[in-house]
Amino acid sequence: MRTITKNKVKLASHVGKLPRVVQSRLDKIRKESKNWMPVWTRDDDYEKFEVHGYPTNMVVDLGKRLCICQFWMLTGMPCVHACAALARVNRRPEDFCHKWLTMDSYRDTYAHYINSLPRQNLWEKSESNRPQAPKTKKKTGPLTKKRRKDTDKGNEGSKKFKPNGVLKRQLKPFTCKYYLQKGHTKRGCPKKRAADVAAALVAAAAAADAAKTKSNAQRNVAP
Repeated sequence: MRTITKNKVKLASHVGKLPRVVQSRLDKIRKESKNWMPVWTRDDDYEKFEVHGYPTNMVVDLGKRLCICQFWMLTGMPCVHACAALARVNRRPEDFCHKWLTMDSYRDTYAHYINSLPRQNLWEKSESNRPQAPKTKKKTGPLTKKRRKDTDKGNEGSKKFKPNGVLKRQLKPFTCKYYLQKGHTKRGCPKKRAADVAAALVAAAAAADAAKTKSNAQRNVAP
């Protein structure tokens, strides 16, 4: 209520068609519009302009209060292109702002007032029963809290916690299926590697002997 009262006093002493916030924004847009050059399209009402500037040209219709950049339609405030066209026809941008942005609408907003209220101890007591909070059931026993356990703390809150710091999940030692020895797997077994190398050498020797026998047989058959 105090804020509404302050705003109401400010509005009463303000002079101008637009509030100060809206007027400051419009002044910035008007300064930026100096970089744009409006060109009249030779219409009869002198309302349609093609505004040239960077990065592209814009089309403004002052009669319909439209610009192809859509800023004027979305905010209710003339854009830089519209301000450039209004300066060409010697019109004020304040006269082309939406009515919701004017001081008349702000005064209508703060036209009503709110009655002041006394302190709570001065309120009239009602004869009806006061509303009570709903009853909630409390669980028996101490309250439990779920916490994230850090890796260095382990499982201190569990019953199966071991003080030696060993994790609950342990990996079993690897067993080699080829040699049936613990400590390594079949892929890393040195004896299996040696057996594979020996088998490869035997196969290579057998292939060489077969090739030699075949070549000797061909020589004996040849005339």
